[in-house]
Amino acid sequence: MDENVKKDEKKVMLVREAEEGKQGKLKAVTKMDDAGNAKTADPQETDLSKLFDVNTNEPALEAFFRKFMETSQDPVKTGISEIFIMAESVLEKLIKIELDPQLLSNYRVDPTAELSKMEQRHSEGPRFEPMDVSKIDMDDMAHKGIRMEDMEPYLKAMSYGHKSNGLIEMHPEMEQGGMRVTTKGRVSLEEQADGTLKVVPHYYREKCDLDSPFHGVLLDDEAKRNIEATRHAGKVIDLELEPGKMTPCYISRDKWTNELIHMPVSQLDKRDMIKNAALSEGKQLDLYSGGKVLLEGYTTRSGYLRDAYIQVDAAERNFEFDHNGFDRRRYQDNNQDVYRQKRAEQGNPLPDGPRPMFIPKRVFGVEIPQETYAQWQEALSIPEKRPEVKAIYMRGLKFQGEQEPQDRWVKPDFEAGKIRPYKWNPDYTRKTVQTPSPRQTQTESHPAQTPQPKQEQRTTHQTPAKPRQNKSKGVGGV
Repeated sequence: MDENVKKDEKKVMLVREAEEGKQGKLKAVTKMDDAGNAKTADPQETDLSKLFDVNTNEPALEAFFRKFMETSQDPVKTGISEIFIMAESVLEKLIKIELDPQLLSNYRVDPTAELSKMEQRHSEGPRFEPMDVSKIDMDDMAHKGIRMEDMEPYLKAMSYGHKSNGLIEMHPEMEQGGMRVTTKGRVSLEEQADGTLKVVPHYYREKCDLDSPFHGVLLDDEAKRNIEATRHAGKVIDLELEPGKMTPCYISRDKWTNELIHMPVSQLDKRDMIKNAALSEGKQLDLYSGGKVLLEGYTTRSGYLRDAYIQVDAAERNFEFDHNGFDRRRYQDNNQDVYRQKRAEQGNPLPDGPRPMFIPKRVFGVEIPQETYAQWQEALSIPEKRPEVKAIYMRGLKFQGEQEPQDRWVKPDFEAGKIRPYKWNPDYTRKTVQTPSPRQTQTESHPAQTPQPKQEQRTTHQTPAKPRQNKSKGVGGV
C-alpha cells in the first residue's frame, strides 16, 4: 500500500453496526440525505464508484455527525458504534486484505473533531471561487509581451486572485505596434465588465521610492526604516485614497518588485484565532495595528505544529510568517504522530520498531563529497567497515536558529542512527596539558635545595657600556 493519495481524491465512509455484546458488521455508506440519514451496503459487494462522496457532501455529513453525537451515549439507537473515513483507493486495498482490523483502525474518525474542523471552515467564510483562466484576453497579453508558458507555473494561484509568486520576463510595446522593451515583473488577473480576464503587469524596479509622496502622504522616518528592514511600515498610516478623504492603511514593499503597496485596514479579516492558534487581546491589538507578534503552536496545512512571528503583509493581502530562530524540534513528538497518521491514511503505514538509519546526499544544506558518501553508505551496510569511517570537515553548514553558515566536522553516529556535527574532530581526543610554574619545576627537580635569590634566577641581558670620550676615569685615572 505505497500509492500516494491525491488531495482531491474521492473519500468514502465505513460504519460499524452497533450490536449488544459483540462487534458489529462493517457497512459502506452509499447515500446520505440532508438530515444525516445514511443508507449502507456490504463494502465487498458494492461498486465503490457509487459510494457516498465525503468530499462533496459536507452539509449532509455535518448533520450525520451531529445526529451521531446526540445519541452517542446509546449506540444501539443510532445503529452505529464506529465511523471510518478513507480514500476510495485505500478502501479498495483494504477489501483485498479482508478489511484488516489493525489497518482499518488508522482510519477511525472522531465526530467531535470533525465537527470542530467544519465549524472552523465556516468561521473562515465561504470559499473563493477561482476565475476561469480560459477567458484570458490573449491579444492584450501579446501587446504586453507576456507569454502564457512563462505564466503557466503561477496560473492556479493567480486564478484565486494572487499575483505570480515570482518574476517573469516581459516585452511590452512602447506604443501600439511600436518598439518593444525587455523588462520583468509579477502578473495578476483582473476581471473585466464583459467577463473576460486581463493580465495586469506589476513591473520590477531597482529600489523602492520612499521619499516621494505616497497617496498624498510623506512617510515618516520610522516607517521608512521599518520598510527597508522588514518590508512593512509596522503601523497603520492614513492615506488619501480619495480626494479629501483619509483612509487607514497597511503599507508593505513587494518582495519581488520593490513596489510600495497599500491595503485598507477594513479589507483585513480580523480574527482572534489564526491557523488554530489563539491570539490574546494584546497580540490582536499589536498585530492589527501593523506590528509583529508571536504565534505559538499554529497548525500548518499539512497538520503539523509550528511557531512563527506574523505580521500583516499588504503586498500579499495576507499575513507574513517568519520562522527564523525557532526550534522545530519543539513539536517533534506531535508532528511525528501526524506524519505516521498521514502515512497510514495513504495506505503506506510506517514499519514498527526503530527507524532505520539513512545516509542523505546533503547534510545541513551542503552536499556530501561523493567519495565520503560512498564510504558512509558502505559502512551502513557492512558494520565491520564502521571503524574505518572518519569525520569530514564541511563548510557553510546551515543550522536551525543560526543566522550565519557554520563550519563543522561531520560524522555518522551509527549507534544513534543519525549524522552529527562536531566543533572538534571527533576522531582525536583532546588532552588538557598544564604547563608547570617555574617554582613547581624547581621544587620537583631539586627538592632538597634552598631556593636561590631571585636575582640569580633571572636571566639578565646587559648592554656593554660605551667608552667615555675625552673624560677621565676617576681619581688617579689617566
